[in-house]
Amino acid sequence: MDLNRFFESKKVRATAAVSAAVFFIAVLYVWNPAADRYYPQCLFYTVTGLYCPGCGGLRGTHFLLHFDFADAFHYNPFVFITTPLIIYTALYYSYYLLTGRDLPRVPYNKYILALAVILTAVFWIARNIFPYFAF
Repeated sequence: MDLNRFFESKKVRATAAVSAAVFFIAVLYVWNPAADRYYPQCLFYTVTGLYCPGCGGLRGTHFLLHFDFADAFHYNPFVFITTPLIIYTALYYSYYLLTGRDLPRVPYNKYILALAVILTAVFWIARNIFPYFAF
């Protein structure tokens, strides 16, 4: 069997993508990033001492997987937006690889993207000024 052709198979690529996603979700579910120190630290925070918009995302996702919405929101409110988008992207990619057809796309336009950039910038500044957002 030709290994190049095997790894170019749509089913193999879809299976690998879904398997990797399930593995990383399982690791994040089992090991709490707030308690275990083997997760990577934010490079931006390490260098500057300031929180980036993604800081607390792993911890927030861990608590979101455990249905602890208050702690998830405390660590990073953006996990309520990014986690469903990441899951949908994985499903979209897998479905496309297996069937060759597209799922409905997430609607967006230049105004939604501009609003997302503005909200991210405001959140980034606010979490470094107000102590509630500091974790």
